[in-house]
Amino acid sequence: MSDTCTPVVCLHSSAASGRQWRRLVADGGDAFHWHTPDLYGHGGRPDWLELMPSQLSVEANGVLADLPFAADQGFHLVGHSYGGAVALQIALHQPRRVLSLTLYEPVAFGVLPALGPDEPEWKEIREVAAMLGAALDRGNDFSAARGFCAYWQGRDVWREMDFAQHMRLSEAMPTVRRHFDALFAAQWSDSLLDLLRMPVQLICGTATRASARRVAQSLSVRLPLVKLQMLEGAGHMAPIGDAARVNALILESLEAMQRVPAV
Repeated sequence: MSDTCTPVVCLHSSAASGRQWRRLVADGGDAFHWHTPDLYGHGGRPDWLELMPSQLSVEANGVLADLPFAADQGFHLVGHSYGGAVALQIALHQPRRVLSLTLYEPVAFGVLPALGPDEPEWKEIREVAAMLGAALDRGNDFSAARGFCAYWQGRDVWREMDFAQHMRLSEAMPTVRRHFDALFAAQWSDSLLDLLRMPVQLICGTATRASARRVAQSLSVRLPLVKLQMLEGAGHMAPIGDAARVNALILESLEAMQRVPAV
């Protein structure tokens, strides 16, 4: 890998890890300097400290602190789901360093209340979070994980997984609960989002959940330099389950962003 390659930081979804991006890195090869960190409580990264607030800024600062390149070097951001929302928060922290954003269904649910108190997608995702929290409060981490997976997969996939997967997912649920809290709290204003003057490529599956689609639609009209691309037949977990198609779009986006002059 050349030292002159532009860095690309890839942020994974809730209950996954940086290993989610192994195929993307293989497909992209040495055209970029890849960095695929684990977020708090995932993979090899320790959990959130108890006194740390459940805020996207905490997660963003953790990523920024561990970047393996110069503190003034620009980089591209790729993100999926929760990782996409964290990527947006990083761009808000350091808009001059972030060269572009390529995001598959960033679940920035905090943008939904601005659409109206009766927005059905806002009600839907709050109910998902409430069900997860209630299961955790009962001490039933498996039930929390099963419901979480069923929502995002669009069907009950629990019986298709082995015990090791059940354990890994259930152990992640207390952290996922904090993710929901952080996402709901990040109610970014139009004036704040207007600061993001880097190119943004949003990718959304046509078969995804209504809450994720509504966030993508909202961001597609609120960000200054944004394009929304719909991926036919894809669901929310397509970056993992349909990686070939998603990775092709991500790499196409990164290659195009390389040709965009810095602002």
